[in-house]
Amino acid sequence: MKKASNGKPMAQEKLIHLIVEKGPDRGREISIRPEGARIGRSSNNDVALTDPVMSRYHCRIFFKPNEGLWIEDLGSANNTLLNSNPVHIVRMQAGDHLTLGDTVLKVVSDEFPSSSTAHLFGAPESEPAGRKAGSLLRPPAENRKRKFLTIALVIAGCAAAFALIVRFQKMSAAGTAANDLFPAEQPETLEIYYEKIQASPKNIFRYELELQNGELSVQIDDLENKRHVPKNQRKKIDPELLRSLGATLLQSDFNSLKEAYKGTTEEVYDLWDLTITAGQKTHRVKVLNTIEPEQFQKAREAIEEFAQNEIGLTALALTREKLLDLARDSARLGRRRYDQREVKRENLALAIRALKETEWYLETIDPKPDYYAEAVALRQECERELEEEHKNHLFLAERAIKLRDWNEAAENLRILLEKISDRADERHQNAQKKLIDVERHLKKK
Repeated sequence: MKKASNGKPMAQEKLIHLIVEKGPDRGREISIRPEGARIGRSSNNDVALTDPVMSRYHCRIFFKPNEGLWIEDLGSANNTLLNSNPVHIVRMQAGDHLTLGDTVLKVVSDEFPSSSTAHLFGAPESEPAGRKAGSLLRPPAENRKRKFLTIALVIAGCAAAFALIVRFQKMSAAGTAANDLFPAEQPETLEIYYEKIQASPKNIFRYELELQNGELSVQIDDLENKRHVPKNQRKKIDPELLRSLGATLLQSDFNSLKEAYKGTTEEVYDLWDLTITAGQKTHRVKVLNTIEPEQFQKAREAIEEFAQNEIGLTALALTREKLLDLARDSARLGRRRYDQREVKRENLALAIRALKETEWYLETIDPKPDYYAEAVALRQECERELEEEHKNHLFLAERAIKLRDWNEAAENLRILLEKISDRADERHQNAQKKLIDVERHLKKK
């Protein structure tokens, strides 16, 4: 470590890995911790950016031993682009440019943070903020006096920590919070039942959310506004996101709460009823007509934000006025993306997504606002144009393949992937398969 003129150690200069060159966060400097960082527009990310076009959980940046800095796309709607090329997982180097939504970041350094000591079984020894040393695993007896190993074993909320928990379950102290939350044999088991009831002489509002077998469902009953959303839809959630939510709930210290907190209030009935099953442990807490404890509030807000960020179901729990505001904003965004469809290839698909959100926000609203019919008509027009684009570029690509013009085929298939960026779309998957085959021929040339 460098020393000042007085002989005392100098504070180590912060290593900047990325700089935002374009987008709402332009000028922001980003340092990647040894354990890596997840990036997206959700506040639950390690690095949260304000770009509305970016996915909620867009990508992950991490270090590989002796291989520098890597980027992994997390199934984003608009893809992760490295030097304008869509990537899934690839190494980055200083000077590269990373595009996430409308945000462009420059890689200024791919060096591993020099302030960190060597990794232990691939897990960084630095500790995420807010975690207490020793909260997840107890190190072997002969190493307990070595503080840096203790810190190395405290990596909550990242994949390396879960791998260590599985591998060293027998070495962990019985009854620790980590083992209660994610036992080795079921590291991804997480189930939630959450019910909110707000009743008064004027209205009864009930919101029910259930996460079971990796699927999320919701039911809404709002008597005053005559809204009813039946519990008949289920959304599959990515296991990686479930692990992230589990880590967040572990930090909330929900398991330390009593089973019930009750108060007395006249003419109102405010109930929060939350049950979390993690691994083989279930804990239920009910809060009735009183201020919720801080630990309960953290867990509840994490669950509500998770649902809102991932699939938007929590929006149904909003007031009629808020839903109308969200619908109006989505409709305007859809129109703007459609008008700019020649500027960026993905804008037509983004317009469709925004307009679908408009319809979804207004699903339980009657009568519909005047812009609803226009939004539906525009969404249908966008889908028609996108399908025409798909047919055209697919025809050109297949003709080029028959003529063995691999460069022309690759170009049209890449355009298709940009225009239809949703990986769940069958057209995207088909184009991706064709492109992989075409690129094999290009490598042989």
